Amino acid sequence: MVRRSERGAAVFVVLLVVTLLTAIGIFAARSASLVNQAAGFDRQMVQTQYLTEYAGRAVATEIGDGAGKSYLDQVVRGSDKCETNKLVLPLATDAPIACYKLYISEINDRVSVKTGNAVLSDQSVAAAGSLGPKLAAAGTGSQVEGLFVVEMTEPFESVPNPGSEAGGAQINAFRDVQLTLTAYGQVRPFAAAASNPWCAVAATSTAASIGGLRAHVTLRNVPR
Repeated sequence: MVRRSERGAAVFVVLLVVTLLTAIGIFAARSASLVNQAAGFDRQMVQTQYLTEYAGRAVATEIGDGAGKSYLDQVVRGSDKCETNKLVLPLATDAPIACYKLYISEINDRVSVKTGNAVLSDQSVAAAGSLGPKLAAAGTGSQVEGLFVVEMTEPFESVPNPGSEAGGAQINAFRDVQLTLTAYGQVRPFAAAASNPWCAVAATSTAASIGGLRAHVTLRNVPR
């Protein structure tokens, strides 16, 4: 009679052990999933950081490669609207806010003409890309893309070199000009049907990341 009355307790203990083991298994699987997810976000953050730095260096090289005067004129003209100084009020109603943007597509065109290579290599079935491994099949897999835009603002003439001015009169036909570069880099899921590569729908995805970088560069011996 005693053993028969203890059968319910034995079943309860077995169910309790099974439940605990199931909970431990679910917790372990969830923990592994979170670790993988965190590692993926960390990898994307590092990619975004390096892409943003890459953008700043690429534009600094571009404007310093004998094209400083041309880009400086574009900046002073202020034909673009930049996030960096959008709240700055002009000194006069007809005075534009100095700004010029360079996108990854423009830098890629120049790099392609000079070297035959692209700024970033796309992922494909045949080969890995700059931001990810090979794709399992065309149009499938976690394909990502990298984009950047660099804003050039705040041009001003640096302190002249000794001897370039005498008696307050400028006798040097060249000058040194400092510019502020603000680079924005973005790594996000690939958006094939994006009409605007920077403002695509995927840009607001929770899987997209963005980084910023600011630097001051000096253009040497720019014609007046």
